[in-house]
Amino acid sequence: HLTRDDLTATRQNSLVAHLGIVSTRLGDDVLEAEMPVDARTHQPFGLLHGGASAALAETLGSMAGYLRTRAGQCGVGAEV
Repeated sequence: HLTRDDLTATRQNSLVAHLGIVSTRLGDDVLEAEMPVDARTHQPFGLLHGGASAALAETLGSMAGYLRTRAGQCGVGAEV
């Protein structure tokens, strides 16, 4: 089974790391993460950018899919 630390290690040199997305909770039926609203993720008016929200949703969806795949399989996000 993967741990939060395992998921954190996979984010190195990626959009996930750049946006500051971190896994905060991982269990049998739960996966939670946080992303800061700062210079990396806000739009010019200081509000959370919709693209950053989409990146967070895609990240969690892909992580959840990955956690449910069998050895040798890979899940990918095809639509947001």
